[in-house]
Amino acid sequence: MRDLLVTSNLYLYYRTMRGLVKAVDDISFSLHKGETLAIIGESGCGKSSLAKAILRLLPRNTGLYKGSIFLENEDIAKLEESEFRKKVLWKKIAIVPQASMNALNPVLKIVDQVIEPLTVDGEVTRDVAEKNAVELFKYIGIPVEFLHRYPFELSGGMRQRVCIAMALIANPSIVILDEPTSALDVLTQANIMNLLKQLKKERNLSYIFITHDIALSSELADNVGVMYAGKLVEVSPADEFFNEPKHPYAKLLLSSVPVIRKESKLSTIPGTPPSLINPPPGCRFHPRCPYAVEKCRKEEPPIINIGSSITIRCWLYG
Repeated sequence: MRDLLVTSNLYLYYRTMRGLVKAVDDISFSLHKGETLAIIGESGCGKSSLAKAILRLLPRNTGLYKGSIFLENEDIAKLEESEFRKKVLWKKIAIVPQASMNALNPVLKIVDQVIEPLTVDGEVTRDVAEKNAVELFKYIGIPVEFLHRYPFELSGGMRQRVCIAMALIANPSIVILDEPTSALDVLTQANIMNLLKQLKKERNLSYIFITHDIALSSELADNVGVMYAGKLVEVSPADEFFNEPKHPYAKLLLSSVPVIRKESKLSTIPGTPPSLINPPPGCRFHPRCPYAVEKCRKEEPPIINIGSSITIRCWLYG
């Protein structure tokens, strides 16, 4: 299957008073057309920073940003900023951000925000953009009259659907979902997930689904990537991952989630995540790993291939 998106040796560090925060540290992965890659891990491991690195939404305190991002065989990381925004952002890769109320401008009507990706370059007239927005709202189940309301007049679930509409208005091939159901009640969360599944099937969308909710990721994922302390430590097909994860961190992470269909003993991960300013030498998980050996404490594990579909950073498989 041809890769739609391939990242290679991607880095994103932030400057702080205490030093560089290594939020995205040498990450490589691929995404196929029509598939979902779920990125999971504890809070603060660099999941949202990975989304920013792909979309080049870089804050002012960026200390290091480098690597290759191939979209349909073109390295979009080499594009000029203006060209990237014109050719890629929203048109080929879009994002559904966290916290819809913070993502939407409270003093602008919904219609002005939804159509902006189409009209910002002047390539589409406002009338045509509004017609597209009306059709899209009907398709994803938002009353059309909500287009002329303000964000605070909508419920949390409807605001989240508006953010999804904004991501889809320019018909991208990849949508990054950054915690798309956070702060929503369980029923609304289920409705949003059903909508995302429908869109994936009918529009053949590819998703990068960023979440710390492992159970939720299993509903949408074709492949699962596990992040720890800025590193992607395992990428596996979802069926194999949820049956038998390989990396020790992934094993402990999965065993901390209650399972309904079979008896299993819940466990916790000892210790706390390391500082991304001064991460431990060797494998970054070794201070918390029950299988750590001397080599883990001194040498950083390389990317190791297991079969044709699993990649892992762990000396146990090296």
